[in-house]
Amino acid sequence: MNDIQHLTDHARAFEEITERVLLEMFGVSTSNCSDVCESSSLKTNKNFIVSIYYTGTVFGEYVIAMDEETAARVIGLDGPIIEQTQPEIREMICDAISETLNTIVGEAIVQLQGSYAKLTVTSPRVYFGEVRYPQFRTRSATLNTDVGEIECHFCLDLMRLDLATSYDEAMASLVEINGKLKAANRHLAEQQAQLVHSEKMASIGMLASGVAHEINNPLFFVDTNLNALCDYVHVIESTISDYEQLCATLLDSDAPVIGSDGNMLNGADVAPDTRNQQRDIKYVLNDTKLLVRESRDGVIRIKDIVKGLKDFSNLDRSGIVDADLNAIVVNAVNMIQSTLDDTSKIELKLGEMVALACNAGEIAQVCSIVILNAVQATPQDGRIRVTTSASDSESWLVVDDNGSGIPAEELDQIFDPFFTTKPEGEGTGLGLSIAYGIVRTHGGTITVESELGVGTKVIVRLPNESVQEELDEAECDAFI
Repeated sequence: MNDIQHLTDHARAFEEITERVLLEMFGVSTSNCSDVCESSSLKTNKNFIVSIYYTGTVFGEYVIAMDEETAARVIGLDGPIIEQTQPEIREMICDAISETLNTIVGEAIVQLQGSYAKLTVTSPRVYFGEVRYPQFRTRSATLNTDVGEIECHFCLDLMRLDLATSYDEAMASLVEINGKLKAANRHLAEQQAQLVHSEKMASIGMLASGVAHEINNPLFFVDTNLNALCDYVHVIESTISDYEQLCATLLDSDAPVIGSDGNMLNGADVAPDTRNQQRDIKYVLNDTKLLVRESRDGVIRIKDIVKGLKDFSNLDRSGIVDADLNAIVVNAVNMIQSTLDDTSKIELKLGEMVALACNAGEIAQVCSIVILNAVQATPQDGRIRVTTSASDSESWLVVDDNGSGIPAEELDQIFDPFFTTKPEGEGTGLGLSIAYGIVRTHGGTITVESELGVGTKVIVRLPNESVQEELDEAECDAFI
């Protein structure tokens, strides 16, 4: 049975409840009831109407209509209604019939809610005289009572019924689509995290050969020095052994002589190469101190390199802290400098800085991305200059080079994901896109100025106070 077929049943239930309540409350009996009929709108020639609207997943109205004199007889007023008493009588019948309809609808709506959920009802409304209703499908029945005719009208707005059904369907569809979008967003977030990690690992990979070379240099000196120290240990052991033999000989000798230090020695038993050994042992001791110092410096250099690489690879652990932009930049430059040959140098011009509230690891990644891009775009004998400065409210990082530059028509695309000017198969095209996203979440800006054949300047501006914000979906789409 569809929704429309339910309407007649609900109208009949409304009629039956009305008949019963009138009898229970006022003793009004009904001789017969008409069949429920259907009309395109509510039509009545009665001049006293009381209605209650219901709304929710559908919209409609319960209406009882009768003549004003019939309403008066319902409440026991049988006399004629004259002009002098009409206001008082109208007030009485309005209160009584309104309360009656409240009782009727309170019972009828329970049955209606079995078909249409989440219904609420309004307070009764009372009309005197002729009332015109719009096109509103209605089921009607008439009670022939001992006080006169009383009409029962049950209305349901089919347009709103269709809209409610469409609304429910649309909501179900939206819930389903929203679930899919949430799943897609989670997947995109995971993919973005993987891409950021991949870019980070790619950067580390590009630094690996230079870092290996940078570590090998101090390791070479440490290894060479250790070999020399092993030889010196043999010399020292040999010298000590000779002196032990000499001491034993002196102790056994009865012919004392005066040695160079004024002590009494047995000159005949003094080894002829003692003086040379004395000179050798002084050299060995002095050189040993130098080798130990050089080895210690080499080990410290290795520790610094390993720490820098560890700090760079552990990007997202720091959270928002007060950081030193100069220290971040110096660490990034030290990591990258080792990838350059002797003819290419990164010039550092560090200004006086104030504390920068940021995710230090993320800003380190931005520095590395920007400086690495400059390195890759600059010839072997080129120049790369890294400058920092600050005001009370902002910190600046400027990286400029005299490399190949970027064509003007490509400048608008450089922050797009996967856009790259490198040959196919080189680079991920995500570096500047990731840098843009990081700077944006810190409330800063990153801009690029470039001239083909002259060079490129990248300017990063960051607020000193933390204003890290969540990107909206449109902005995420710009660099995911």
